[in-house]
Amino acid sequence: MKDTARPDPIAAAHKVKDLARDLAQDVAEGYRKSTRYVRLRAAIVGSWALLSVLTLWLACPSTGNALGAEVSVSFEDPLQTQVLVSNGSSAIWTDVVLTLDGTWRYEKKTVRDGEQIVVATHQFARDGVAAPGDLKPRTLTIDCDQGKVKTRLGGR
Repeated sequence: MKDTARPDPIAAAHKVKDLARDLAQDVAEGYRKSTRYVRLRAAIVGSWALLSVLTLWLACPSTGNALGAEVSVSFEDPLQTQVLVSNGSSAIWTDVVLTLDGTWRYEKKTVRDGEQIVVATHQFARDGVAAPGDLKPRTLTIDCDQGKVKTRLGGR
């Protein structure tokens, strides 16, 4: 069997580069030769296109967080605050570290897909000292091998 001839990728890249340079030079030359009226029309159309793309990008809702995490906090018991973390993704989180307000840490080896864990604030620690049970955290950071997410917690 004969091998099919394959084009040289370096030569193809040089051809594309030369074509792009020629096109850019043609556009620049056409811009220099154009009248003020044509330049203003091009600026208006370009501004309109940029604003349209920006509006569509801002109007589209985000797809959630990268981990698929769902977080809630319970302040029902005045002596103990609890944090609920749910893995809503289809991946297992490994080497999970939950951090309250950037200081109090709780570590768990794995959180399986679809699993929910409830952690009381007194289970979080900083320098070997447990967090107070009535702590009212404002933020929770979930850090694991699969990614990192920081969420704001609804508090009092």
